[in-house]
Amino acid sequence: MRRTFNASSLDANLPLRFEGEVHSIFSKALNTRTKENELISVVTREKLNGPNRILLKLSEAEDFVTLEIREGMKVKGNRQEVKIDGGRLSISLEKAERWSPESKRGGSTPCSQIKDNLSSLKKSLLIEREGDRISQALRTRTQELITSIKEKDLPKVSENIKRLIGFGKGLTPSGDDFLVGFIASLHFLDSSKFKYFSREIRRMISLKKERTTFLSGKFLEYACQGKFSETILSLIKTIFSRNREEVEETTKRCLDFGATSGRDTVLGILSGLSLSIKA
Repeated sequence: MRRTFNASSLDANLPLRFEGEVHSIFSKALNTRTKENELISVVTREKLNGPNRILLKLSEAEDFVTLEIREGMKVKGNRQEVKIDGGRLSISLEKAERWSPESKRGGSTPCSQIKDNLSSLKKSLLIEREGDRISQALRTRTQELITSIKEKDLPKVSENIKRLIGFGKGLTPSGDDFLVGFIASLHFLDSSKFKYFSREIRRMISLKKERTTFLSGKFLEYACQGKFSETILSLIKTIFSRNREEVEETTKRCLDFGATSGRDTVLGILSGLSLSIKA
């Protein structure tokens, strides 16, 4: 039985044409690895726009698993539609809204506006599960990175970045999620004070991203290009607002993403912003 769905939005920079196969499949997410080794994702949750991502609405009774999509199935797409398994499932892109994953860099840092918001962010992270060995080890490694940056010790910065790439479990290890959030915060601030270290972080990721998974490596690559998910961009932008309730709401939405990915990404955002802002 052939089925056709309509995408609600997509990355405006999605490749004009691509071919590949299903790399990984979840109830709410479908990831394709193209012949050019790019990542194209289809997700069914609202407000989850992102680089090379397509948003799709399904009924409550349906998900990608019930639709019997399996790893290895062929995927072919263009700017009009995406066909899966030879067209058994098609996603029309013609009426989808175009969304950009590129952030607008910030100018001067309005410290007076965001100190309270960073405090709220810290409180949200205190709900972290106690006894989580990976989480505690991540805290240690991230603190060592922050210390080496403060001390302007470039060799240690490089070594600490290497220790974070691929650290943790799953398709997006905790160390990578932290680095994505960390890069996003520094990118948004565009602070000349940390430009040198930002370049070093990008250089080390380019050299060592093979140490992690394909999926996580692409997210790191996007971050180095200044491309981030809607949840990350929304959180950083609200931190620079005067609306504390909005910050709390956006933080919760980010923390709810994945088993630990959201929490580790928020930790990266908080750590990066705290480098430039005395909270």
